[in-house]
Amino acid sequence: MALRILLVDDHEVVRAGLRAVLEAEADIEVVGEAASAAEAVERAAALKPGVVLLDVRLGGGDDVGGIHACREIRSLLPETRVLMFSSYGERETVLSSILAGASGYLTKNVGRPQLIAALRSLERGESLLDPSVTKPLLDKLVELSTSGRKADDPLSAREKEVLQLVARGYTNREIAEALVISEHTARNHVTHILDKLGFSRRSEAAAYAAKLGLLD
Repeated sequence: MALRILLVDDHEVVRAGLRAVLEAEADIEVVGEAASAAEAVERAAALKPGVVLLDVRLGGGDDVGGIHACREIRSLLPETRVLMFSSYGERETVLSSILAGASGYLTKNVGRPQLIAALRSLERGESLLDPSVTKPLLDKLVELSTSGRKADDPLSAREKEVLQLVARGYTNREIAEALVISEHTARNHVTHILDKLGFSRRSEAAAYAAKLGLLD
């Protein structure tokens, strides 16, 4: 049975190139394409691909688009694997992708054989990271695990609820909807959480949440 792939990238030329590369393989079928996060979720739900090849930055270079789509797709289709595909390998973006449920992360400078091998690895249930992002990611995890946080938990019960949603990739608007609060209040909670923990990025707070066991 052919490996069914959904391509997600906001550049039509990139999608066309990827389709040509993938469909040259006898055991790979490109079942659909999407250009935005919303379209990716909709197409994935309808097509139920084996693997989604998903650009991290969708629409204006914002990381949130691809990561949000990854989280939604994995929630709807737990059996579908997501391979994040990006021109960038910042450790915070890689960490956010993994926390959102991605099974792998590759940078776009990989060769055709490496891309094909990666897709087949995901089909077999394996996980993978591009070697160029592995060390920075491990360095980040070590930094988070060894940084001097207070032994006592500085967060209130409400802030822990917000932190849990942040760790699951929710935007401020989605946090507000989930907790029935205003978006302004949700934004303030996130800001206070980052200040209390001494973090500057949501992905750092997400890793801290995982360390606390809030995602279990």
